[in-house]
Amino acid sequence: MGPEQHDRDQRAGPAPEPFDAFYLREYPAVVGLLQGLLRSRLVAEELAQESFLVAYREWSRVSGLDNPRAWVRKVAMNQRGSFLRAYLRQQARERASVVEYEDDTIKLADDHAEVWQAIRTLPPSQAQVIALHYYEDYSITQIAAALGRAPGTIKAQLHHGRRRLARVLGAGPDRGWPA
Repeated sequence: MGPEQHDRDQRAGPAPEPFDAFYLREYPAVVGLLQGLLRSRLVAEELAQESFLVAYREWSRVSGLDNPRAWVRKVAMNQRGSFLRAYLRQQARERASVVEYEDDTIKLADDHAEVWQAIRTLPPSQAQVIALHYYEDYSITQIAAALGRAPGTIKAQLHHGRRRLARVLGAGPDRGWPA
């Protein structure tokens, strides 16, 4: 076997694609796939980054596969499954801790229980503003500073929260609530 034959044997297949070219081409599609499945761009980007990190660490092997595109998508689906399992475990732990420590919670006076139940039905931003304003007696300025929002936003959330509470509680002028 001469030197020419040896050189041809080493060049038998095409040269593997560089990882950076693969990453730049495939990353947006993997993020889009994950975002479609998870409905969260932030989580999709995080899981895609983790998937490509695995591909990068194993690129010498992965680049030689028949279909590195399919391989990285399989890793992404595995990352998604791991994320969802962890998320569900966390949700279960949180539910268990609420039930487990329910007796340790502060009991509200019965005359306030209906109001607090109604506040919990509000969107979180409105519930926060209502609770800080009425329970903590915070001013609009103090609430804005505490939540990092503009005072005008706080006023609007307070207004909309009051209106929703009035509807939920069936309150109006006859119960001392503004109409």
